[in-house]
Amino acid sequence: MGVSENNAHYGHRLRVYRKIGDVIYDEVYYLTENGKPVTKKREREIRALARARDRELLAMQKEYQQEMETANPIKFHSDGRIVGLTRQQQQNKGRVVDIFKLRIRLPDGSISWGSISIDLHGFDRAFDMALDRIVEVLGINRRTKIYRKMKAAKKAY
Repeated sequence: MGVSENNAHYGHRLRVYRKIGDVIYDEVYYLTENGKPVTKKREREIRALARARDRELLAMQKEYQQEMETANPIKFHSDGRIVGLTRQQQQNKGRVVDIFKLRIRLPDGSISWGSISIDLHGFDRAFDMALDRIVEVLGINRRTKIYRKMKAAKKAY
């Protein structure tokens, strides 16, 4: 959220608010002392302190997000589906084709695309092929907990 300014009946203040993981940092910097406004010089110092703290928390937040992305490259929707793996129907020359569409975000930020035909391979085989492609591209070990969770996501499709 960053730095916000509030002017309430109990004092003019700056609020620095960031959430990093499960920890919420909510810090208040008052621009009043004993009910009276601080001097302009002191106000500039307090504003500089609040901005510096916000930059520090922002750096911590970005570092945490990068750690989470590298530790767990696979995300899941609330209904259990894998983010980047969708089941779609496409029309091809007047007929409807059922496919799994892949959109895998690589660690370097680029995206790998692909599709696997459910009509051609059957649902179970196509799903396994899609998982194999995700595992291959992202370098995930098949013996990990995340791979088992991906396999369990089959019922969501």
